[in-house]
Amino acid sequence: MVRAPIVWLAIVLMGGNGPATDPKTPAPKVLSASAHPSPNDSSSYDSDAERELLDLTNLVRSQAGLTLLKPDEGLTQAARLHAAGMAVQRQLSHQLSGEPALQQRLASTSTLHLDQAGENVAYAGSVEQAQESLMHSPPHRENLLNPGFNVAGFGVVRVGGLLYVAQDFGHSLPAYSPHQAGGAVSGSIAHMRQNANLPQLQWMDSDATQESACAMAKKDSLNTPVPHARYVVRYTTEQPESLPSAAIKAVDDRSVRTFSVGTCYARTSSYPNGVYWVTLALQ
Repeated sequence: MVRAPIVWLAIVLMGGNGPATDPKTPAPKVLSASAHPSPNDSSSYDSDAERELLDLTNLVRSQAGLTLLKPDEGLTQAARLHAAGMAVQRQLSHQLSGEPALQQRLASTSTLHLDQAGENVAYAGSVEQAQESLMHSPPHRENLLNPGFNVAGFGVVRVGGLLYVAQDFGHSLPAYSPHQAGGAVSGSIAHMRQNANLPQLQWMDSDATQESACAMAKKDSLNTPVPHARYVVRYTTEQPESLPSAAIKAVDDRSVRTFSVGTCYARTSSYPNGVYWVTLALQ
Protein backbone atom coordinates (compact mmCIF):
# COMPACT_ATOMS: atom_id res chain seq x y z
CA MET A 1 0.00 0.00 0.00
CA VAL A 2 1.34 3.43 -0.93
CA ARG A 3 0.99 5.89 1.89
CA ALA A 4 -0.16 9.38 0.92
CA PRO A 5 2.33 12.14 1.74
CA ILE A 6 1.49 14.71 4.40
CA VAL A 7 2.94 18.10 5.28
CA TRP A 8 3.95 18.98 8.82
CA LEU A 9 1.46 20.29 11.32
CA ALA A 10 1.15 23.75 12.80
CA ILE A 11 0.18 24.27 16.43
CA VAL A 12 -0.91 27.66 17.68
CA LEU A 13 -0.94 28.37 21.40
CA MET A 14 -2.87 31.43 22.44
CA GLY A 15 -2.06 32.88 25.83
CA GLY A 16 -3.06 35.96 27.74
CA ASN A 17 0.39 37.53 28.06
CA GLY A 18 0.57 38.84 24.53
CA PRO A 19 -0.51 38.26 20.96
CA ALA A 20 -0.02 34.66 19.90
CA THR A 21 2.25 33.89 16.97
CA ASP A 22 2.26 31.06 14.48
CA PRO A 23 5.32 28.83 14.14
CA LYS A 24 6.92 28.55 10.73
CA THR A 25 5.52 25.87 8.46
CA PRO A 26 7.40 24.12 5.68
CA ALA A 27 6.98 24.98 2.03
CA PRO A 28 3.80 23.50 0.56
CA LYS A 29 3.87 20.49 -1.72
CA VAL A 30 2.36 21.15 -5.12
CA LEU A 31 -0.14 18.59 -6.41
CA SER A 32 -1.84 18.01 -9.72
CA ALA A 33 -5.55 17.36 -10.14
CA SER A 34 -7.96 17.59 -13.02
CA ALA A 35 -10.85 19.28 -11.22
CA HIS A 36 -11.02 21.58 -8.23
CA PRO A 37 -14.05 22.62 -6.15
CA SER A 38 -15.01 26.09 -5.11
CA PRO A 39 -14.57 26.84 -1.36
CA ASN A 40 -18.16 28.12 -1.37
CA ASP A 41 -19.65 24.97 -2.90
CA SER A 42 -21.00 22.89 0.02
CA SER A 43 -21.61 19.94 -2.31
CA SER A 44 -17.84 19.59 -2.67
CA TYR A 45 -17.41 18.43 0.92
CA ASP A 46 -17.41 14.73 1.79
CA SER A 47 -19.36 14.78 5.06
CA ASP A 48 -19.21 11.00 5.38
CA ALA A 49 -15.41 11.07 5.22
CA GLU A 50 -15.32 13.93 7.72
CA ARG A 51 -17.49 11.99 10.15
CA GLU A 52 -15.45 8.81 9.66
CA LEU A 53 -12.17 10.63 10.36
CA LEU A 54 -13.61 12.15 13.51
CA ASP A 55 -14.90 8.75 14.64
CA LEU A 56 -11.48 7.18 14.02
CA THR A 57 -9.80 10.00 15.94
CA ASN A 58 -12.15 9.64 18.89
CA LEU A 59 -11.61 5.88 18.84
CA VAL A 60 -7.85 6.24 19.31
CA ARG A 61 -8.41 8.97 21.90
CA SER A 62 -10.76 6.67 23.81
CA GLN A 63 -8.20 3.87 23.67
CA ALA A 64 -5.63 6.29 25.09
CA GLY A 65 -7.98 7.33 27.91
CA LEU A 66 -8.45 10.85 26.54
CA THR A 67 -11.53 13.05 26.37
CA LEU A 68 -13.39 12.69 23.08
CA LEU A 69 -13.36 15.62 20.69
CA LYS A 70 -16.69 17.41 20.37
CA PRO A 71 -17.48 18.50 16.81
CA ASP A 72 -17.95 22.24 16.39
CA GLU A 73 -19.78 23.74 13.45
CA GLY A 74 -17.56 26.81 13.30
CA LEU A 75 -14.33 24.80 13.31
CA THR A 76 -15.81 22.46 10.70
CA GLN A 77 -16.57 25.43 8.45
CA ALA A 78 -13.01 26.72 8.85
CA ALA A 79 -11.56 23.29 8.05
CA ARG A 80 -13.81 22.86 5.01
CA LEU A 81 -12.86 26.24 3.58
CA HIS A 82 -9.19 25.46 4.06
CA ALA A 83 -9.50 21.99 2.51
CA ALA A 84 -11.32 23.47 -0.48
CA GLY A 85 -8.69 26.18 -0.79
CA MET A 86 -5.94 23.57 -0.86
CA ALA A 87 -7.78 21.72 -3.62
CA VAL A 88 -8.26 24.91 -5.63
CA GLN A 89 -4.59 25.91 -5.30
CA ARG A 90 -3.35 22.33 -5.76
CA GLN A 91 -1.15 22.34 -2.68
CA LEU A 92 -0.93 21.44 0.98
CA SER A 93 -0.23 24.32 3.32
CA HIS A 94 -1.32 25.72 6.67
CA GLN A 95 -1.58 29.17 5.12
CA LEU A 96 -2.41 29.41 1.45
CA SER A 97 -1.69 32.40 -0.73
CA GLY A 98 -4.09 35.19 0.18
CA GLU A 99 -5.40 33.30 3.22
CA PRO A 100 -5.32 34.48 6.87
CA ALA A 101 -3.34 32.54 9.47
CA LEU A 102 -4.96 29.80 11.54
CA GLN A 103 -6.02 32.05 14.43
CA GLN A 104 -7.82 34.46 12.16
CA ARG A 105 -9.46 31.65 10.17
CA LEU A 106 -10.87 30.01 13.28
CA ALA A 107 -12.02 33.33 14.72
CA SER A 108 -13.89 34.18 11.52
CA THR A 109 -16.12 31.09 11.68
CA SER A 110 -16.32 30.10 15.35
CA THR A 111 -17.60 31.87 18.47
CA LEU A 112 -15.66 29.57 20.80
CA HIS A 113 -13.28 31.00 23.39
CA LEU A 114 -10.09 29.17 22.36
CA ASP A 115 -6.79 29.34 24.23
CA GLN A 116 -5.10 26.64 22.16
CA ALA A 117 -5.47 25.46 18.59
CA GLY A 118 -3.76 23.17 16.10
CA GLU A 119 -4.18 21.91 12.58
CA ASN A 120 -3.35 18.84 10.49
CA VAL A 121 -3.51 18.85 6.70
CA ALA A 122 -3.17 15.84 4.42
CA TYR A 123 -4.09 14.31 1.10
CA ALA A 124 -4.74 10.62 0.49
CA GLY A 125 -6.64 8.17 -1.64
CA SER A 126 -8.96 7.13 1.19
CA VAL A 127 -9.98 7.90 4.75
CA GLU A 128 -8.05 4.87 5.95
CA GLN A 129 -4.85 6.02 4.22
CA ALA A 130 -5.22 9.50 5.66
CA GLN A 131 -5.77 8.24 9.20
CA GLU A 132 -2.91 5.74 8.99
CA SER A 133 -0.48 8.35 7.68
CA LEU A 134 -1.48 10.91 10.30
CA MET A 135 -1.09 8.40 13.11
CA HIS A 136 2.36 7.35 11.84
CA SER A 137 3.59 10.95 11.72
CA PRO A 138 4.68 11.99 15.28
CA PRO A 139 3.66 15.68 15.09
CA HIS A 140 0.28 14.88 13.50
CA ARG A 141 -0.30 12.09 16.01
CA GLU A 142 0.50 14.61 18.77
CA ASN A 143 -2.37 16.79 17.56
CA LEU A 144 -4.78 13.84 17.31
CA LEU A 145 -3.90 12.71 20.83
CA ASN A 146 -3.37 16.11 22.44
CA PRO A 147 -5.09 15.86 25.87
CA GLY A 148 -5.66 19.62 25.88
CA PHE A 149 -7.93 19.62 22.84
CA ASN A 150 -11.66 19.16 23.44
CA VAL A 151 -13.26 20.43 20.21
CA ALA A 152 -12.55 19.87 16.53
CA GLY A 153 -13.77 20.44 13.01
CA PHE A 154 -12.72 18.28 10.07
CA GLY A 155 -13.05 19.24 6.42
CA VAL A 156 -12.64 16.83 3.52
CA VAL A 157 -12.85 17.68 -0.17
CA ARG A 158 -12.87 14.89 -2.75
CA VAL A 159 -11.30 15.63 -6.13
CA GLY A 160 -11.55 12.54 -8.30
CA GLY A 161 -9.88 9.77 -6.32
CA LEU A 162 -8.02 12.16 -4.00
CA LEU A 163 -9.09 13.49 -0.60
CA TYR A 164 -7.87 16.86 0.67
CA VAL A 165 -8.10 16.85 4.46
CA ALA A 166 -7.95 19.70 7.00
CA GLN A 167 -8.35 18.97 10.71
CA ASP A 168 -8.74 21.93 13.06
CA PHE A 169 -8.44 21.34 16.80
CA GLY A 170 -8.98 23.59 19.80
CA HIS A 171 -9.31 23.89 23.53
CA SER A 172 -12.56 25.66 24.28
CA LEU A 173 -12.87 27.63 27.52
CA PRO A 174 -16.08 28.54 29.37
CA ALA A 175 -17.68 31.78 28.17
CA TYR A 176 -18.35 34.25 31.01
CA SER A 177 -20.57 37.30 31.09
CA PRO A 178 -18.87 40.44 32.45
CA HIS A 179 -20.51 39.82 35.84
CA GLN A 180 -19.45 36.17 35.87
CA ALA A 181 -15.90 37.07 34.88
CA GLY A 182 -15.80 39.64 37.67
CA GLY A 183 -17.08 36.99 40.05
CA ALA A 184 -14.26 34.66 38.99
CA VAL A 185 -11.71 37.38 39.78
CA SER A 186 -13.43 38.05 43.11
CA GLY A 187 -13.42 34.37 44.00
CA SER A 188 -9.68 34.11 43.38
CA ILE A 189 -9.08 37.18 45.54
CA ALA A 190 -11.15 35.70 48.36
CA HIS A 191 -9.27 32.40 48.13
CA MET A 192 -5.89 34.12 48.24
CA ARG A 193 -6.81 36.27 51.22
CA GLN A 194 -8.14 33.23 53.08
CA ASN A 195 -4.96 31.24 52.45
CA ALA A 196 -2.88 34.17 53.68
CA ASN A 197 -5.04 34.54 56.85
CA LEU A 198 -5.98 38.07 55.83
CA PRO A 199 -9.39 39.77 56.26
CA GLN A 200 -11.66 39.45 53.25
CA LEU A 201 -11.93 42.47 50.96
CA GLN A 202 -15.23 44.15 50.18
CA TRP A 203 -16.23 44.12 46.51
CA MET A 204 -17.41 47.57 45.43
CA ASP A 205 -19.29 48.15 42.17
CA SER A 206 -17.59 50.79 40.05
CA ASP A 207 -18.64 52.17 36.69
CA ALA A 208 -15.20 53.71 36.26
CA THR A 209 -13.47 50.35 36.63
CA GLN A 210 -15.81 48.68 34.14
CA GLU A 211 -15.42 51.54 31.68
CA SER A 212 -11.64 51.23 32.01
CA ALA A 213 -11.74 47.55 31.02
CA CYS A 214 -13.93 48.20 27.98
CA ALA A 215 -11.80 51.17 26.93
CA MET A 216 -8.78 48.88 26.83
CA ALA A 217 -10.68 46.34 24.75
CA LYS A 218 -11.87 49.00 22.33
CA LYS A 219 -8.37 50.41 21.90
CA ASP A 220 -6.74 46.96 21.89
CA SER A 221 -4.21 48.31 24.36
CA LEU A 222 -3.51 48.44 28.10
CA ASN A 223 -2.39 52.03 27.67
CA THR A 224 -5.62 53.84 28.59
CA PRO A 225 -6.65 56.20 31.44
CA VAL A 226 -6.94 54.46 34.81
CA PRO A 227 -9.47 54.91 37.63
CA HIS A 228 -8.23 56.43 40.88
CA ALA A 229 -7.21 53.84 43.49
CA ARG A 230 -4.25 52.84 45.64
CA TYR A 231 -3.51 49.92 43.32
CA VAL A 232 -4.68 49.62 39.73
CA VAL A 233 -3.76 46.46 37.86
CA ARG A 234 -4.71 46.10 34.19
CA TYR A 235 -4.17 42.93 32.24
CA THR A 236 -5.51 40.48 29.67
CA THR A 237 -6.37 36.87 30.41
CA GLU A 238 -8.16 33.91 28.87
CA GLN A 239 -9.11 32.60 32.31
CA PRO A 240 -10.49 35.27 34.69
CA GLU A 241 -9.94 33.02 37.71
CA SER A 242 -6.16 33.26 37.19
CA LEU A 243 -4.56 36.39 38.63
CA PRO A 244 -1.26 37.82 37.34
CA SER A 245 1.67 38.37 39.68
CA ALA A 246 1.07 42.14 39.85
CA ALA A 247 -2.47 41.55 41.14
CA ILE A 248 -1.29 38.94 43.64
CA LYS A 249 1.13 41.43 45.17
CA ALA A 250 -1.62 44.05 45.60
CA VAL A 251 -4.14 41.54 46.98
CA ASP A 252 -1.60 40.42 49.62
CA ASP A 253 -1.30 43.97 51.01
CA ARG A 254 -2.71 43.79 54.56
CA SER A 255 -3.76 47.43 54.48
CA VAL A 256 -6.12 47.04 51.50
CA ARG A 257 -9.81 46.98 52.43
CA THR A 258 -11.90 47.16 49.22
CA PHE A 259 -11.63 46.35 45.55
CA SER A 260 -13.54 46.80 42.32
CA VAL A 261 -13.15 44.86 39.11
CA GLY A 262 -14.15 45.53 35.53
CA THR A 263 -14.01 42.95 32.74
CA CYS A 264 -14.68 43.16 29.03
CA TYR A 265 -14.36 40.24 26.59
CA ALA A 266 -13.40 41.22 23.06
CA ARG A 267 -11.81 39.93 19.89
CA THR A 268 -9.17 42.32 18.61
CA SER A 269 -6.33 42.41 16.12
CA SER A 270 -3.94 41.34 18.87
CA TYR A 271 -6.29 38.61 20.12
CA PRO A 272 -8.27 37.24 17.16
CA ASN A 273 -9.86 34.48 19.26
CA GLY A 274 -10.76 36.81 22.11
CA VAL A 275 -9.49 37.65 25.55
CA TYR A 276 -10.80 39.23 28.76
CA TRP A 277 -9.56 42.75 29.43
CA VAL A 278 -9.48 43.28 33.19
CA THR A 279 -9.08 46.34 35.39
CA LEU A 280 -8.62 45.59 39.10
CA ALA A 281 -8.62 48.54 41.51
CA LEU A 282 -7.82 48.11 45.22
CA GLN A 283 -8.18 50.71 47.94
